[in-house]
Amino acid sequence: MSKLVALDLKMIVTIVDGGTGQDVVDFSKEAGAVGGTILHGRGSGVHDTGKFFGLEIQPEKDIVLTLVPDELELDVMETIGKGIKIGKPGNGVCFSVDIAKAMGMTSIKTFGETKTMDELNK
Repeated sequence: MSKLVALDLKMIVTIVDGGTGQDVVDFSKEAGAVGGTILHGRGSGVHDTGKFFGLEIQPEKDIVLTLVPDELELDVMETIGKGIKIGKPGNGVCFSVDIAKAMGMTSIKTFGETKTMDELNK
């Protein structure tokens, strides 16, 4: 059996302070997303610099990746933005990236248009 491939998705990338990534996932789900993946990183932006006893501090960040169908992109981004109060300096950044094809998600049939790998290879 050929694997299903979801077409024309958006990946919403949200970068927030460490420990608040789950909040982003919860806001995403509230707006209709299926879930998200939380990665961990270190900040180096203007709001992330600081020193403690002369040592430079690099705050932890959560990077949340959320795949959604094109039609959910703006609703999910708006809900995340309101939820994390993105308008306040230092509260995070949220942007989206076009994803032409994706496979391997258990809920792939909920991602709008899908085709089998065999169909795409023709």
